[in-house]
Amino acid sequence: MYRKKAHIHFVGIGGIGMSGIATILAYQGYEISGCDTDLQQKTIVDLKALGATIVEGNNQLLCHQNTIDILVYSSAIKANNPEIIAAQKRGVATIGRALMLAELMRTKYSIAIAGSHGKTTTTSLISHILINAQLDPTVIIGGNLKNISTNARLGQGDFLVAEADESDRSLSHLHATLAIVTNIDLEHLETYKNLEDIKQTFKHFLNNIPFYGKAIICIDDLNVQSLLPLPHIQFIKYGIISPEADITAKDITLYPEKSIFSLWEQKSNTLVGSIELTMPGRHNILNALAAIALARELGISFTTIARSLNTFKGIERRFSYKGTTFAGAEIFDDYGHHPKEIECTLLTARKRSKKNLTVVFQPHRYTRTHKLWDMFIQTFLNSNIDSLIITDIYPASEAPITNITSKKFAQALLQHNPPFTVTYVPYEYDFCSIKKELIKNVQKDDLILLLGAGKINQLAQYLV
Repeated sequence: MYRKKAHIHFVGIGGIGMSGIATILAYQGYEISGCDTDLQQKTIVDLKALGATIVEGNNQLLCHQNTIDILVYSSAIKANNPEIIAAQKRGVATIGRALMLAELMRTKYSIAIAGSHGKTTTTSLISHILINAQLDPTVIIGGNLKNISTNARLGQGDFLVAEADESDRSLSHLHATLAIVTNIDLEHLETYKNLEDIKQTFKHFLNNIPFYGKAIICIDDLNVQSLLPLPHIQFIKYGIISPEADITAKDITLYPEKSIFSLWEQKSNTLVGSIELTMPGRHNILNALAAIALARELGISFTTIARSLNTFKGIERRFSYKGTTFAGAEIFDDYGHHPKEIECTLLTARKRSKKNLTVVFQPHRYTRTHKLWDMFIQTFLNSNIDSLIITDIYPASEAPITNITSKKFAQALLQHNPPFTVTYVPYEYDFCSIKKELIKNVQKDDLILLLGAGKINQLAQYLV
């Protein structure tokens, strides 16, 4: 692959993980082509600007031609995909996204960030710090970092920073020199049998670290703790509550738009300095601690770290401000789709909201909604919101499950007599019914939170 500039074809090229890899390879001079169902995505527009040939739907004709050397497919693509079958008939190498990422990681000093939650934010923070430190990293992120207006960049430095996805077990293919695990939670139950099954994948990931590498872990997380001991691995531990943390945050002050804390090296009981982080929420302080621990391991100065955290512009779809409605309500968009993520985001939104907090929630995947049904119910019941609008489940290529619908979820919530209004509104491509519901109830200085990993973020353009 690296001896000549091959033609690499991506099936599902618009996905945030696939597009990042394709972008790096395009910058390196490889001929890139691909297909996707939605050609309007920013990722595809950016790739086309780099010279990639991208078509809508499947392109079996292209795969029958003799120009393609390698076909890369995302975890969302089934084995019976016609492009994969056509390529295999020609003897073209067909590999999963993670294997291609693993190949890219072999060419650099690799840093991989894994975890059930917070990995995109942590990857973005690390990328921003390394860029500010003039280390010119190559980065592949599962979201668009606003500081660089993209999810991937090719650097000339020694480091490659990559977000490591556990959703399809492909985490096990990655061999990082420095690896981070932010937390481990009950997630991706369309792939895993139970929590123990998930933990084994993370343990495999850590066991891939070479003897000269290190693991940076959140010691506050009980599931991460349970992976220890791993005697052959050197650990750097961070956290807020655990006395075992090597790096911790004290004197924490949470504001609606930022967080301030003192950075301490716990073993020596040394105050390193004060940090002003441009993101609200205790969960983001933990993400920042992971990034700080890695940066200090690389010898980056505290001054550079602090400046980077104070100039971080955030990531698209991570509590992103989208504008105000004609009535004067603020609109925020968040990718949260797991009960734990939703809990953190609702706490942040409540602190930001001046008056009423209205949440428009689109559940993501039938399997997740089914397996975590009770957790979702409790998360909303324990929240301090004023109104909840629920629209239909975003399937993400999954088949429906009997009796697992957003309408039934709304009915289940109402049986608990929640202290907030609950309204089920069917999903429409132009969001007409949801808009009517919001116009009827939302007032000046309210906050509207669009919540979910599907298409609900597109509602913002109809409201601003």
